[in-house]
Amino acid sequence: MPPPRARSTCWPAKAAVWWRHSSCQAERVRLIAVCVAILAIANCSAPPAPSAADRYERWLAAGHVAQSAAYSRQLRQHGLDGVVPMRQLLRSGRRWRRCAVDEFALPPPAAWPSMRPTLVLVRDLSRAGVLVKPQVASGFRTAAFNRCEGGSSRSRHLTNNALDFDLGREVSVADLCRYWRKHGAARRFGLGFYGRRQIHVDTSGFRTWGHDYTRASSLCVTSSAGTGKPTNGG
Repeated sequence: MPPPRARSTCWPAKAAVWWRHSSCQAERVRLIAVCVAILAIANCSAPPAPSAADRYERWLAAGHVAQSAAYSRQLRQHGLDGVVPMRQLLRSGRRWRRCAVDEFALPPPAAWPSMRPTLVLVRDLSRAGVLVKPQVASGFRTAAFNRCEGGSSRSRHLTNNALDFDLGREVSVADLCRYWRKHGAARRFGLGFYGRRQIHVDTSGFRTWGHDYTRASSLCVTSSAGTGKPTNGG
């Protein structure tokens, strides 16, 4: 009969000693494999964050399908349904999470026509190459959300006449200002700058403004001579 096997030393009191122990090689390998498997399972079990498209579909399913479709049909009747996607057009604002509101908001039907001239302007800006793949950050806002967003009390977002955009680097601010100076009066083009890549567009009057809501701070004025009467925007 062989002599009794010595008691395993693979689990000594001190983990550091155990880890260095040459007879524990197999246990070390198994432990590493178990840790890797646990990490893999944890990563696989975490669901991916929903995309903006997914969030929009969920919002529609929460009781907004019929009215959104009606709004889209009215825009289609005027050839404006494809200027920006509906899920962008209905974005409430950048601070929707902080303000605890829905990411998307439908204006009342009476305000739907107010967006048409602004969409016509955006379409023409895109056709002229001044706006390239514009991303809407904010459209219609309720009064409560507009206050939380930090908008003016006279904001054109309240009347569904304004769109805020985040611009890509391919957009030239100089070209945008040049278009505003040349066509702004006839188009009632309101152009606001909250940064070089964050702008406001409406069709409620020829004016421009910058970070402090005055004409003097507009990039169309500070970078080159502008025209139009000083006024607050929003």
